[in-house]
Amino acid sequence: MAGKKGRSGRKARTDGKTMRAVSLYIPMEEMDMAHMNKGYAKYEWIPESWFRKFKRYFGARWQDEVRRLMSDRVKEYQQDKLWKCRCVNEVVAWHKPNIDHCPQCSYRPTPYERHKSYAQIRMNEQEMPTTISIDLCPVCKSPLEVEQTKWGKSKFCRSCNPSRSTL
Repeated sequence: MAGKKGRSGRKARTDGKTMRAVSLYIPMEEMDMAHMNKGYAKYEWIPESWFRKFKRYFGARWQDEVRRLMSDRVKEYQQDKLWKCRCVNEVVAWHKPNIDHCPQCSYRPTPYERHKSYAQIRMNEQEMPTTISIDLCPVCKSPLEVEQTKWGKSKFCRSCNPSRSTL
């Protein structure tokens, strides 16, 4: 065998692409692989059936197919759930809908860009709190009483809540 000792496995790529080793964990099950008439058991760890089928269908191209499926799924998720800013860096260019502007390029998307539909825009609209204080009870229209608590002021109706706790 030609080559250096210990380097007979994976060969270096010549197409210019560099790959990083990332573990893909597949659930395994232990099976007895010995013949039926043998007097001993020979156990081997076998990947689950869906992974064996995947490798059978795609053969030597199964890793390329996994990469393609992963990139397609990421693009689909980005289009459905995130909004894109005008940054050059593709990793940080996609943001969640609850972020109102990009911290790198300060791009502020339109509500439709951020939420992807007019129904989502209406659901995520924030109503401005009213500055008018409520002085009348909405049920019986009697004036509310102000009570000082340890958390601040509280208003309540004496006629609707006659046995209100004073804790």
